[in-house]
Order: sequence, then C-alpha cells, then structure tokens
Amino acid sequence: MVASSGHEDNGMVLPPREDVVQRFLERSVVVLNKRPAGVITDFDGTLSPIVPDPETAQPHPLAVQALRLLVQRVELVAVVSGRRAVDVATRLDVPGLVIVGNHGAEHLVAGQLSIAAEIFPWLPYVQEAARALRVQLSDFRIEEKGATLTVHLRGIEAHERRQQAAKAVEQIAVQHGLLVRRGREVLELRPNVPIDKGVAVDALVTQYKLRGVLFAGDDVTDLDALQALQERRLAGETDAFLVGVWSEEAPEALSRLADALVSGVEEFAQFLYSLAQRLSNN
Repeated sequence: MVASSGHEDNGMVLPPREDVVQRFLERSVVVLNKRPAGVITDFDGTLSPIVPDPETAQPHPLAVQALRLLVQRVELVAVVSGRRAVDVATRLDVPGLVIVGNHGAEHLVAGQLSIAAEIFPWLPYVQEAARALRVQLSDFRIEEKGATLTVHLRGIEAHERRQQAAKAVEQIAVQHGLLVRRGREVLELRPNVPIDKGVAVDALVTQYKLRGVLFAGDDVTDLDALQALQERRLAGETDAFLVGVWSEEAPEALSRLADALVSGVEEFAQFLYSLAQRLSNN
C-alpha cells in the first residue's frame, strides 16, 4: 500500500515508511472504537476506478469484501455519491449498506428510497436545463439524474470546446436558477438548495449519533465532507480520520484537508480491507 500524510514532491504523493502506514491503521481503529462509529466513502475514484464510460464503473473487489466485513463491525457503513442512489446499489452488493445519492438528495436504506422534499419543486427546472443543453452540447455526454444534471467533459480534448461548454452550462444554470459545481471532469447543475456531501455527511453523523467516523473521497465534491468532519472534530463533537484517494486529477485541497493520502483506488481497497480485518480481530 502506498500512502502519505500529505507530503508531496512536484505534485506526486510520496510513499512513507511502513511505520507510517501502520500509524494510519492504528489511528483508524482508535477512531472507530469510539461508538457508535461509521465508515463513509465516496464511490467513483474511491471505491471504483475512474473509467471513460461511467456506466461501466465497478467497485474494486477487495473494497467490496471490506465493506461486507465493516457492516458487521460498526453502526454505519455508507456511500455518499453524486450518482443516483439506485445506480450505486446496482454496483455494490453489500447488505446493510446505506447509500446517499445525488450529493445528498436521495437516501436508500434497506431497499427504501427517499428523496429530500425541497428537491421536488426544482425537478422541472433540471429537466428544462437538460433539454437546452442537449441542443447546445450535442457532442457531450449529458447525464440526467432526476435531482441533478451532469455534463461529462472526459473525452473532449479541445480546450476551446470545453470553455464553450462551461459557458453554456453557466448561462443555462442562471436562466433556471440552478447552481453549477465542478467535479472530476464534470460540470454539475444542482437545485439551489443546501444539499452537498458536507451537508449529507453531517446529517448522517447526527442521525446515527456517531462518535467516530472514517471518511474517504477523491474529488472536489468530497471536500465539503472533509471540511464538515474537520469542524466537528475541532469542536470536540466527533472524532474523525479523513482519507484522500490521490490521483493526477485530485484537487490540491485534498492533500490539505485529508489526514492521510492513499495513491489510488487499489491502495484504498487494501487499506480498507486491512482496517476491516483489524476490527474483526478486536
């Protein structure tokens, strides 16, 4: 496993000595022994490698094994994703897993899907924005997710065309009162309501009365969750261990907000499985 406590050289994450890796694991165990405890992760780029076609994304098999162990050891295991909750559920066969989709707009618990009430008035505006963007950006992949809308930039090499797309997204968002968030090779349009991964993770901590949390993410949209957990930790409300899954596309802020960096999905899967085994042996 390659990991880092945030030290970098020319943008590259440096592998630490083995004793640092062990400290990461030991610190995680200490945090998760504060009960109730929870493990919360992102999906794409964290549990699943980034792929050219998001429809083909699959979680790392070792990460799935780890999650299956963890649901038996801690009070909450959750995935918080920009994908629709049902989409994540079709890719992760983990009984007992809580799935929060669309950055917090959807919750899937024990097979029951719920959607935040404040989202419903915005659904027609998201649909209208999608129709307009399909006309202006016919060469881009546009993914309608009910509560949100994603314009995928991956595969579009021309810088000028990307700039045109960003301008079109901003203009249409303003027309319909929507918010624009940039993610990993995506532009997202969301309802103008306080829903993001930070709000979603904070709500999970409150709902499950978590005293210890391990969170992992890789992208700009995960920074809100890292910030929310840092604030809870500083206030002495909840202990947390924050893992960043590094890549060439990772935001620089990830290395500042995370307590530890792992070098990609493979290393995170190994880390998570080692942690699950440690907890199982306790």
